[in-house]
Amino acid sequence: MLIKQLVSKFFFFLLRAIGYLILLVLAIILVFYLTAPRYEFDEPSPFSGEYINNPYQDIDPEQWLKYNFQVQSRAWGGVTDGRNNTNEMIDSIYHLFGYDHVATSDYQRINYHKSEDEAFIPVYEHGYGIRKTHQVCIGAEKVLWIDYPFFQTLSLKQGIIDKLAQHNELVALAHPGLRNGYTFEDMKYLSRYALLEALSNMDVSIPHWDTALSHGHLVYLLANDDAHNVLNPNEVGRRFTMINATEKKRETIIRNLNQGVSYGVDFKLIYNEPMEEKIERSKTIPHLVSAKLMQDTFKIEVSTQADKFRFIGQGGILLSETNSSHSGNYIIRPDDTYVRAEIIFPDATAFYLNPITRHPSPNPERQFLAKINHTKTSLYRGIYIILIVVLLRFIYKWQVGKALGKTPKKN
Repeated sequence: MLIKQLVSKFFFFLLRAIGYLILLVLAIILVFYLTAPRYEFDEPSPFSGEYINNPYQDIDPEQWLKYNFQVQSRAWGGVTDGRNNTNEMIDSIYHLFGYDHVATSDYQRINYHKSEDEAFIPVYEHGYGIRKTHQVCIGAEKVLWIDYPFFQTLSLKQGIIDKLAQHNELVALAHPGLRNGYTFEDMKYLSRYALLEALSNMDVSIPHWDTALSHGHLVYLLANDDAHNVLNPNEVGRRFTMINATEKKRETIIRNLNQGVSYGVDFKLIYNEPMEEKIERSKTIPHLVSAKLMQDTFKIEVSTQADKFRFIGQGGILLSETNSSHSGNYIIRPDDTYVRAEIIFPDATAFYLNPITRHPSPNPERQFLAKINHTKTSLYRGIYIILIVVLLRFIYKWQVGKALGKTPKKN
């Protein structure tokens, strides 16, 4: 009987402790929501101007590096996805696929494996909300624990981007179309991020990218596996970013990503293809030779014959298409705000090139549409403080009344 009472008391204590812990976590999240700044947004403007920026104008076709910035390893005791991936497994598999570097993006944790290498880039995936509104943080100094897990307005999303931009060299919006984490309306107004993970195993979000570009946001593409099981041939070596650089130093890679001297590859998936066969097939992936702007003509060349060259512009509209050639040309029109190219090869592998964009000066600048409305922020915080004080006063009076065996009087 005594043992049963002790067990009963232990479980009661345990449940009570868990309840208090849940209340504490919810209270912290509530503070995140209540203290979030309120933003106001200017209207976006499409790219315009007489100068055309081409990130590929001076590339060296012999200096392409193969990178992946999204793969999860075992973290947090195996609670998160990637629990079966060790750092050594990740290194081994991606080495077989010919990658020059893979950055492990654990959830809410910077993985310092091989941090002594000059190629090391600290990366993590930020976000723990139910809508998967995540960000890939590249060149991370520290982990940001603030997030809004239950819902996120445009203002809340911008607030997270601004906070991340303070402690990361590059912020990329991760798999924006997944669970509608970022809406098309969001893409019109959000700013202060440099990259968009438009190619990922989790989601292909090219229309989100075109929406951002069509509203004048100079955002470049990031392509990643986002693999959770590196032993699954369907998850690895599928989507990656090619960066034109003469060295693998952190500062060089981050600078070239920021300037768009890269392109995304969607390698043809053969479902459940044996890993050895996929590795061999990946050795024949072609590469970009040149993408030059010669007066009003944008000319692209690749190392092997492509099936199609597709040129896309304002509103994601197909401007032109060239069939079966090593090169494709497009004549820039005065009303073209931006032009990007997609190159599809006979096996259905596709390249997604960053856009050429119009600007009023030779040095392109990103537009920033959001600014904090301090008056509204202070007003809302003041209202929340008053409501919390009233609620705490009511709870206190209720507890006192309960202790005295009576209920509190109404004011």
